[in-house]
Amino acid sequence: MSDFDFEAWSTLARRSPSAYFRARERAIERLINSYPPDEAARLREFQVQIDSVRALAGSPAKATRELVGMMEDRLEAMSARIRALQRSSQAMQHLKNHLVDLHSDQRNFDGDN
Repeated sequence: MSDFDFEAWSTLARRSPSAYFRARERAIERLINSYPPDEAARLREFQVQIDSVRALAGSPAKATRELVGMMEDRLEAMSARIRALQRSSQAMQHLKNHLVDLHSDQRNFDGDN
C-alpha cells in the first residue's frame, strides 16, 4: 500500500464523488483479482458485506464502528480456531508420545534392543 496517495484520493472524492467511487471500485477489484480464485471469491463476499454496512450505517462514524466490530468478530473467530488447532496439536503430540512408548515397550518385550 506504499503507493497509496491519500491526498489524490481525497481530492478526487471532493471534486467528483462518482469518479471517486468508480476508481475505488477498480482499485478494490484489482486488489481482489491479485489473489488466487478461492481467496478472491471470499474477499469479494467480504467486500459486499463491507459495502452493505457502509451503505446502511447512515454515517461514516457508525460505519467505522460497525466495521471495527466485524473485524473484532473475525479476529475472535480466528483466535478460537488457533486455540482449537493448538489443542489438537497437543493431543496428537500426546498420542505420538504414547505410541512411541508402546513401540518401545513392545521392542523391549520382544527382546529387540
